Amino acid sequence: MEKRLILFLILSSVIFFGWSYIYGKLYPQPVKPAQESKPAQTVNVPTPTGTATPAPQIPVETPATPNPATQADLRQIKLKTDHWQATISNQGGVITEWTMTSFPNGKPIDPPHGVHLVSAKLSQEIGAPFRFYIPSDPALEKELNSARYEIKNLVEPEISLNRGEKKEITFYYSNGGIEVSKTLIFKGIGYNQATGFDFDFQATVKHNGNPIETYVVIGPNFGDQNVKEINMYRHAPQLTYAFGNSVNRETADSLKDTPVAPISSPVTWAAVDDNYFAMAIVPARPVPAVRFLNNNYVSIAVLLNQGEIDHVYSGPKDLNLLSQISSNFGLSKNGSHLEDIVSYGWLNFISFLIKPIAQFMLNALRYINQVTHNFGWSIVILTVVLNMFFFPLRWKSSVTMKRAAEMQPEMKKIQEEMKKLNKNDPRMLDLQKEQIALMKKGNPVMGCLPLLLQMPFFMAVFAILTVSIEVRNAPFFGWLTDLSSPDPYWILPITMCVTMIAQQALTPTTADPIQKKVGYLMPLIFTWFLKSAPAGLVLYWMVTNIVGVAQQVIINRLNPKKPPATTDQSRSDKSPPKPPKGSKGKKAKEALAN
Repeated sequence: MEKRLILFLILSSVIFFGWSYIYGKLYPQPVKPAQESKPAQTVNVPTPTGTATPAPQIPVETPATPNPATQADLRQIKLKTDHWQATISNQGGVITEWTMTSFPNGKPIDPPHGVHLVSAKLSQEIGAPFRFYIPSDPALEKELNSARYEIKNLVEPEISLNRGEKKEITFYYSNGGIEVSKTLIFKGIGYNQATGFDFDFQATVKHNGNPIETYVVIGPNFGDQNVKEINMYRHAPQLTYAFGNSVNRETADSLKDTPVAPISSPVTWAAVDDNYFAMAIVPARPVPAVRFLNNNYVSIAVLLNQGEIDHVYSGPKDLNLLSQISSNFGLSKNGSHLEDIVSYGWLNFISFLIKPIAQFMLNALRYINQVTHNFGWSIVILTVVLNMFFFPLRWKSSVTMKRAAEMQPEMKKIQEEMKKLNKNDPRMLDLQKEQIALMKKGNPVMGCLPLLLQMPFFMAVFAILTVSIEVRNAPFFGWLTDLSSPDPYWILPITMCVTMIAQQALTPTTADPIQKKVGYLMPLIFTWFLKSAPAGLVLYWMVTNIVGVAQQVIINRLNPKKPPATTDQSRSDKSPPKPPKGSKGKKAKEALAN
């Protein structure tokens, strides 16, 4: 049993950690600026039945009474709010820059300039968020994305959006029979339950009054533009989208063979996101969508519900904030929540369990930080409290494992006797009953169960420490200046390894000496794969080990080791000892002599 358990732990850790390491070596994805501008490729996208009726392909011709082409000067509008500032261009009617300046609680982020989430360079070379994609007419798509729109309802080049206010910016363009309108509706904090990170988008694209099938594009690569290196703990911008009750994630590598790829089912929402930030669009109803890859940068387009309002979220991947946004956008009705943008790795299938745990622990971490004003010490305190909460489980696990170790000699004797008997031997049933009785007293599998119950909490902490913007760039002390980055000197991983070995040495086990030595490989394996993990995550694990060692010492003293179990007397009475070897022959000789 112990050998299989160790093998399971080794294989699971290799699968859990190893794939990302090998993937990173084979397919490195450094985030580099685009070298050249390439036009987006286009395909004809079939519209799924029952979602939207595609407009017929109508050649762009000059009608008998054409509308005059819109003539407008290039304008750049600066928009500033409590949490972000953006640059909006009338060339294409798009957002060319987006910079987050403060956390949801109002504290400045990356002062004095904030964190840049939409690159002006990428917007110029590939395209900006809220550009159009028209699969039936690439020429019209190019025209509408490069045209200079007339701004209908705004005069000031710089505007500020205060709390409780609403600002609408409407772009209009016409040429021949083509008429296009784009409206961005920005809402200050508190306006109709607005969070300050959400706004609305509305557009129409028509030819001679008939709508043209048009998609609106989110991307490319929304996220921290200063990130230069990626790994399994800090991924490059990816696509995340929901269809039905499922959520799918795709990277640039998964799209390298299909730069333009329609999604098979209508999406409820679609986003481009990195570890800490996301831009998501929520259509008025489920619509077809298309994924794009340009120069290793990802974008996603959703079919435009012409004349209807689509909701947009652009901000941090904050669980509480995303939960509020989901409620405001009405996503709770269809079972697809924006909180699902946050990934829990290989435990995503039980995200319904981990999500409330993560939200609770994130709130606890924030509450503790109000006292400590240091997220490093907040993680330490939260970890100690969690381990005290799990102390009864650790006690139960230790007692069960210790009892199993004490029963091990007797279990081996029974197994040896069973090997000598035929399966039809009546004595086999008695031995099996004794074996079952021993397993009930000390089953090593039951000793592992309490530890498995802690896994959702560990993954919740993992999600918090890898997506929570509070931990991003947060210092601890000394050389630990960023809890979201790896320890540059490996001090935390090495300390974690030592504490894991100490904890394993103190924990009761049913393994033989050789198997126990093999078990000491696990700390080394975990240390190797966690050397590039965020310092906050390694700090959590290290403190968990230290508290675990202290708890195990207490358990061992209060529950001292008993002497090995002796052979069951009742069984020995049923099976009288055999005479010594050779005694039968000796008695026979004495009888003949007499």
